[in-house]
Amino acid sequence: MILIFCSLLAIGTIGFTLLVRERDVPPAPVENAELNHLETRRQVLYENLKDLQFEYHQGKLSDDDYQSLKAGFLYDLAAVMDSIERLQIGRQTVKPYGKQPEKSAPLSAAAADHVCPSCGTVNAANNRFCGQCGKTLL
Repeated sequence: MILIFCSLLAIGTIGFTLLVRERDVPPAPVENAELNHLETRRQVLYENLKDLQFEYHQGKLSDDDYQSLKAGFLYDLAAVMDSIERLQIGRQTVKPYGKQPEKSAPLSAAAADHVCPSCGTVNAANNRFCGQCGKTLL
């Protein structure tokens, strides 16, 4: 009895693998290579900042070196985060929970820009972080 069951199971398995059509298999998800690259770059920058802070606390870096390296990493990180956000906004068409945001009247050029409270740099209205210093924009 067990031998018959195992034989039927083996024949069914072989038959299934031979008879599956390509159209029956769901397509593989499409990955965005640019977004994957930016996510990897973001992780590397976070690790670099963490390592930089560790070395500073160990006394291996002077205050000036630490601040200049940190500012450079934060500047790069702000640019990467902005690029990631732009790609993600471009991919989103429908939010899963909640209604779509209402379209508002276009803002004037002065109202569309954000001025960084930390360094005074003028940033685009859709930026969440300053492109110069990396601080969060209000």
